This record gives sequence, structure tokens and C-alpha cells, in this order.
Amino acid sequence: MGIKTVLAAAVALGMGAAQAAEPLQSRELLDGKVTMLVPAGLQPMSDAAKKERYPGRNAPAYVLTNADSSVNVAFDHKQMPIEPGRIGDLEAPIRQQMSSSRINSTGVRRINGADILVIDVDVDLPDGGKLHNLLTMTSYQGRLLAITYNCLLDHDPGCAALGPKMIESIRLRPVAAAK
Repeated sequence: MGIKTVLAAAVALGMGAAQAAEPLQSRELLDGKVTMLVPAGLQPMSDAAKKERYPGRNAPAYVLTNADSSVNVAFDHKQMPIEPGRIGDLEAPIRQQMSSSRINSTGVRRINGADILVIDVDVDLPDGGKLHNLLTMTSYQGRLLAITYNCLLDHDPGCAALGPKMIESIRLRPVAAAK
């Protein structure tokens, strides 16, 4: 799986808006692999809605959404192998792929014991709107784990403030040592 596929999957993981004042609650996700804060009102997206919203082969494994699908936090543990020390290698190609967007920040951060590539970008949409996209990528069990949060800035200018709170709360279940 190439970087273009990873980028397309990450951007496609979700598009939506969240109310900046919405309370966050801790949830265990992806069969307990991830624990993090997410907007309290979000529920799992139905399989039918997920197939409609993400028709390609890069659909995320799990999506939390609100009643009208305007808020999405998406999760996917890809088959793409990546070692923890190599997650930063994805930064330059992703920056290049997103060069037509406003990149607010990128970099690998140590969050609750895990090295996580965090990409904060604003994207101009074809309809004239602006999408705030917060992508995270890390190595978990030797494979790429991607989590995205997206919100429409023209719908709720303060929605981007939720992203860092969610990202800082990411905790990965410890991986059992090989015997």
C-alpha cells in the first residue's frame, strides 16, 4: 500500500462538523485497542451508511457519527506494516500530497507513550466550505493505525478546538510481548 493510498484513506476517513461546546467522553474503540475522548453524542455509523459514505476500498473500519452524519471520528487499523520508529517517514510525502491545502502543523509527538504523527490541515472543499482535518497515524502491532477528526469550519468556527483534546487523550492498549 503506497503513501497515496494511505493519504486517500486518511482524508476519506471522515468529513463533518462538531459543536465546539459538545462534552467529550472516554470510549474504548477498535475492540479495546484505543481509548480516547470523543464527542459524547456520537454513535457507531451503520454498515449501510458507511458503505454509502465510503464506497471505496479504503473505507475505515469504524466510524463514530451523529444523527445526521455531520460529525465523524474515524478509526482504521490498516494492514500496511510500519515500525514505530518509521512513522515519521510518512510526514514528508503527506505534506507533499496536501500541498494545495493549508497545513497548520505536522510532526511526530509522544502522546501517552506512543509516537504519533499528527497532521493538522484545513482543506478548501469544492462547495466553497472549509474542512478542518486532524489526522493521526501511529504504529500499533506493527501496522498503521489511523484516527481522524474532521469538522466544517464554516459550520462551526470553533470546532477545531475539540481535535487536540481528543488527540492528547489517545491511549493504546499495551501489546503483549512476543514469547
